[in-house]
Amino acid sequence: MTPSGKALLVALISVVACPLFIVIEVVIFAFVAIGTYEDLNPLPSKIASVAAVILIGAAILALPVTAFIAGRRARKVIRAQDALVAGASKALASQVIAFFVALGVVIVQVYLVLLGSGVCSLEGCS
Repeated sequence: MTPSGKALLVALISVVACPLFIVIEVVIFAFVAIGTYEDLNPLPSKIASVAAVILIGAAILALPVTAFIAGRRARKVIRAQDALVAGASKALASQVIAFFVALGVVIVQVYLVLLGSGVCSLEGCS
């Protein structure tokens, strides 16, 4: 498989996988919110649970970022060759897809941070 094909495959996987991972993260976020609300829980466990949610968000963002970087590398290889090489459109498509998936993931992560800090609620932001 060509590098541009691999980049497109990773980008398409991120389109399917990232929303599923975000749903899982929101469920974990709800459980963490319940756990951190209790006064009986010690501070280190609260910090660890919040750090887990942050790490899950970073791991979700890693998939489209990887696709974007792979697409950029594939385009760089294609430009370096003198002959006409197929796959430039796949590399560009992988970058575009990965950009929009990463943008969606970042928007959800910002909303979760605002939700956790109390600035926003499920009804909207104030």
